[in-house]
Amino acid sequence: MRSFFWGIFLVSSGLFLILKHFFHWNVPTLRVLIGLFLVSLGLSILIGGAGYKDSSNIILNEGSLKIESSSKDYNIVFGQGTLDFSDAELEQMAKKIEVNTVFGSTKIILPKDAAVKIEANSVFSSTELPDGSSLSFGDRSYLSDPQSKGQADFTLEVNTVFGNTEIRH
Repeated sequence: MRSFFWGIFLVSSGLFLILKHFFHWNVPTLRVLIGLFLVSLGLSILIGGAGYKDSSNIILNEGSLKIESSSKDYNIVFGQGTLDFSDAELEQMAKKIEVNTVFGSTKIILPKDAAVKIEANSVFSSTELPDGSSLSFGDRSYLSDPQSKGQADFTLEVNTVFGNTEIRH
């Protein structure tokens, strides 16, 4: 959470305690403080959001994830993200990379010259493969091989639950 939460909560709690003492209000303090806590939490989400984003995760946020050679898992939960593999060095990437999308939207851009084995799993969602076919429920293996190499450079496991994933070259 951002600093908005603590600022709103401490100021509103302080004002309440001053007014309660000054006007001799006979109200349950603990109940009011719990209510102020929940209202402050809601306001901080509306004002500044409660999203989280790092090098391999996007949660309640949106943005782009940079492909790193050390990371094997990328997660997008309640958000929108783009994974751009087009500038990644194939020799330094992991041989199996997992991308999870839950209640979100993900766009995956594959390298133009790489052969990629895609293992797509979908549950009540839409996973669009590079050839234009779509998967809504179940699993499918697909070899995206624009250079006709015959062998995959790396494997991309794509799991989509109640979301949308689009894979393009």
